Amino acid sequence: MIFWTELINKVKRLSLNFPDEREIEYREFYYVRSYKTTRFAYLILSLLYAFFGYLDSVVAQQYFDLFITIRIVIVALLLSVFAYSYSRNFRYHWQTLILITYFLGAVGIILMLVRMPEVVVYSSGLILVFLAGSVLIKLRFLAFSIASWLVIILYIIAGFIFQVDYNIVLSNSFFFIGAIIIGMIAAYRTEVFNRSIFDLYLQIAKKNAQIEQANRNLEEKVEVRTKLLNDRNRELNDEVKHRAIVEKELIAAKERAEESDKLKSAFLANMSHEIRTPMNGILGFAHLLHEAESEEEFTEFVNTIIKSGEHLLNLINDIIDLSKIEAGILKIEESKFELNRLTEEIYDMFSVNKHIVERNIQFSYKDGLPDDNCLILTDRVRLKQILINVVNNACKYTDHGSIEFCYKIEEDNLIFVVKDTGIGIPEDAQKHIFDRFMQATNGKTSGRESTGLGLSITKTYLHLMGGNISVKSEVNVGSEFTFVLPHIFETQKT
Repeated sequence: MIFWTELINKVKRLSLNFPDEREIEYREFYYVRSYKTTRFAYLILSLLYAFFGYLDSVVAQQYFDLFITIRIVIVALLLSVFAYSYSRNFRYHWQTLILITYFLGAVGIILMLVRMPEVVVYSSGLILVFLAGSVLIKLRFLAFSIASWLVIILYIIAGFIFQVDYNIVLSNSFFFIGAIIIGMIAAYRTEVFNRSIFDLYLQIAKKNAQIEQANRNLEEKVEVRTKLLNDRNRELNDEVKHRAIVEKELIAAKERAEESDKLKSAFLANMSHEIRTPMNGILGFAHLLHEAESEEEFTEFVNTIIKSGEHLLNLINDIIDLSKIEAGILKIEESKFELNRLTEEIYDMFSVNKHIVERNIQFSYKDGLPDDNCLILTDRVRLKQILINVVNNACKYTDHGSIEFCYKIEEDNLIFVVKDTGIGIPEDAQKHIFDRFMQATNGKTSGRESTGLGLSITKTYLHLMGGNISVKSEVNVGSEFTFVLPHIFETQKT
């Protein structure tokens, strides 16, 4: 078994075959590189083989029929192989067909040569066949060597059979052997060169595959790193944006805190003034009671004390409400009540308001629900205080004309509107009208007994109840306050 394996390896080395699966790949590689050349060579050889028939008619007229028959058969065989080379199956049989046609073409020349041994043309023709086999038609080294030596042996045998002169056979054989050796060397060098190229091609392909794999691995790593960098960059950008936003918020909060601190300081200064004013009135007129000279004067002093006390009480109530809001202890307590009763109470309260009566202001209201179906669910105390604050604000700043409040229901929302024909609010001040402490410092409350807390407290109540408030106003024309409370009905209306 070992001997047989070594013998096969020696044969493979002699035939130049690769000892592994590379041989199959090489044959495919060699076919792809050679089949077009082989096809062209067969066409040229067919023309040459046929063209030399003209020499037969000149130098071998007595054997012309035999020679032309041989040429027709060989040319037909060559053209058949040429036509078959366009078939897909040619790649599986091309070396075998080349070997057969090469051998038969040489045999045909040998038959002519032994018939006309003295004519050098036919011995030259056989040398051309050897040259074509080793160079032109791409016959591999081992196949060319075996076929060529068989041709020499066949020629010598045919010379003896046809009794050709020994000297002619010997001299021709020397030339033929020389041509075969030269052809073998050429075929050997060609095949070694082709196999070296193929082996180099395989190594390059392997290196290319390794490089491509390394490139893919590198690209994957680069892609992963790029993704990580992009993610990190996005995180950093988000962090920068977040820090910028936080910084802006901190700056805004700082500015608000500073502004709030300034406003609170101004508010406290104003409150001290506001508190001292009614207190001075109370204490001053209380002392004057002892000096009242008449019943009318005594009653006037008492009324002034009562008025100052009410003003002080309202001021204290606003401060208490504000402190509850600041402390976050103010709670909304919902209950069912008749809305029309509340609006009637507000109307009765303000219809005798001194601003309404003394300034002869037309005061009216309008309900949006019938009296028998006006039950709603919300915080009655806070809603009443909201209405008092907004209507009272209208009363303070309306010197003539009218004040009207009304409500309507849209879907499940309660919409209250309070209109007046008062002094109005400048456009640049409208966005601050509901801010805390702002009214206390803007100069609009001078002489009107106002702390500027009512609308701020009103807005806070509405936010706690899920609503909102807005204002539309024009200086010297009037103002319109609108506030909305959502979901003021129970799931099933009673």
